[in-house]
Amino acid sequence: MSKRKKKNKIEIDYGPYEGQEFECYFQKRHEWMMVPNEEDAEMRCGAYHGSMFWEVPQFGKKAWVLVCNIVVDWKTLKQQGHSEEEIFKGCIKFLNRPPKRKKFQRRIKKSLYGNLSYVPVKTVFMEKEGDLIVQALIVTDKRRCNQFWSEGIAT
Repeated sequence: MSKRKKKNKIEIDYGPYEGQEFECYFQKRHEWMMVPNEEDAEMRCGAYHGSMFWEVPQFGKKAWVLVCNIVVDWKTLKQQGHSEEEIFKGCIKFLNRPPKRKKFQRRIKKSLYGNLSYVPVKTVFMEKEGDLIVQALIVTDKRRCNQFWSEGIAT
């Protein structure tokens, strides 16, 4: 009888990142990707993943996993000498910033997406529909966010 192989735990790092920040945005998507959608159907930034990620500490209690596509020109950033890890962390630093306020609006102190972790569960750098994107599974501390489809699983 063989022993079951344990998965490596993923460390969650919401802390400050001292590296460079890269401008990027989430690619909008429909709720169901494989089903034909209407042209005027609502689109959001991504979705909460429905699987159990036991390698993520505090999964289902204080951490949830998002599935999203981040649009960033990673080819030119790689040519400038940045690694894939630096590009991902720079994008997360940009996305973790609170939005700029409108005139006479109170300052928003928190990010729209919750705290996104600088350590991904998985990333894939690819070209899709003419855009250079980073497909990522990202850990967040916000269980329910109206920017993403569904909500985090509670365990």
